[in-house]
Amino acid sequence: MSYKEQGVKKWLAKNRQEMICCPYQPGQLMISKQSCSKRYEIGQREDFDDLMRGDVFNYAYKKGLSLCRNCPLGKKLAVARPIAKGAAENRNSARRFKSRTPAQRIAG
Repeated sequence: MSYKEQGVKKWLAKNRQEMICCPYQPGQLMISKQSCSKRYEIGQREDFDDLMRGDVFNYAYKKGLSLCRNCPLGKKLAVARPIAKGAAENRNSARRFKSRTPAQRIAG
């Protein structure tokens, strides 16, 4: 087992109570409560009028968030664990450059 795998397993053992199994995302996604509330908050601000606008990565991103938009669990966690405005908006800041190719986005 690699050092990274050991670190992940150690973190999960220590923070198991912070993890939930999302009932709305496919594949029994394990996500932290903080990430769930953050995805709910971002889903409230995203424009879902045209999911096909942009590239395939943008479609997958928005399609996943569209499930979070009406999630009762995310709403409950967002009220219980408010996040800083800047934290949720930082996720969207990388999406401003629509003209970049997926390879450019991966490269940074």
